[in-house]
Amino acid sequence: MDISINKNSSYVLLQLLQGKNTAASISRHMPYTGIRSIQRGLNRLTELSIAVKQGTNHPTYTVHYEALVHTNIADKLLENEERPESTLNLDFIAWLDALSSNDLDRIFAPGDIAARLKSQQKPMTAKDLEYLTVELSWKSSALEGNTYTLLDTQLLLMEGVRAKNRTEFETQMILNHKNTVAFIVENKELFKDKLAFSTLEELHKIIGYNLGIEKGVRKKLVKITASNYIPGANPHQLREYADTVLAVISRAQNPFARALLALALIPYLQIFEDGNKRTGRMLANALLIASIGSGFSLRKVSPRQLALAYLSFYEFNSAASLSKILKAEFF
Repeated sequence: MDISINKNSSYVLLQLLQGKNTAASISRHMPYTGIRSIQRGLNRLTELSIAVKQGTNHPTYTVHYEALVHTNIADKLLENEERPESTLNLDFIAWLDALSSNDLDRIFAPGDIAARLKSQQKPMTAKDLEYLTVELSWKSSALEGNTYTLLDTQLLLMEGVRAKNRTEFETQMILNHKNTVAFIVENKELFKDKLAFSTLEELHKIIGYNLGIEKGVRKKLVKITASNYIPGANPHQLREYADTVLAVISRAQNPFARALLALALIPYLQIFEDGNKRTGRMLANALLIASIGSGFSLRKVSPRQLALAYLSFYEFNSAASLSKILKAEFF
């Protein structure tokens, strides 16, 4: 019997993630879906261990996040433009905040990932740093629509030759990545233990330099293209949530878990006006460089593949796709 998440159960899951915990309360937000279909969706989620049922006559349901973060969300569900809206899930943030160091490592770096990463640990050579700087600057910028080629990027960063028929904006974006990597390498101690918000701000400031991006915590609502996810809007709360997720990332000990959490959570909060995914990528790299001496560029990942992985986390709180992408960079 197929008990994967289908369209109906995905809609029900989105309501559960927004705090609707009974079939009746979900029904009020899914007026065109019969109560029996909603109950079938809840049963399917329960069979998958994504939801936990409590009671019999009028049962309530809670999300089992440990199972959810490993659940694959099919692309067709993320591409369905009729799916319900989702907002910042504070229950998910609270669940993460309550996890111990051991739990964070076990959940976000399962199996032998720690040992496999440790076996790759080595000092970063000048050649390694050059390779990573060029690859990461090119690919991270390309994922944002930058048209610099890999060769253009190498010539710019290694020879100072600016590509013809490229805008100043694109050139600056590439240079900002180089400068961010340099900051990371020169300040590894900032990324080894407890992460400070000032460190995250500095990464964002460098990555967004001279690109028209406002510094500091954003003060207005933002929308994410092609997503039904609406991030929080209150700047004071965003600052508090940023401290919370930085504490979560810091509490994890496994380098892979720390990097995955950074890659996912910084864009999820949308702390800054723009550049959140770039900042998350650079923070994830910084954590790995500081611990195992190497980073990642996402060279083989297509923009569509990464966008779908982010949608899966934004809307369904599943880190499965992002974890798979990150694993492919090392193993």
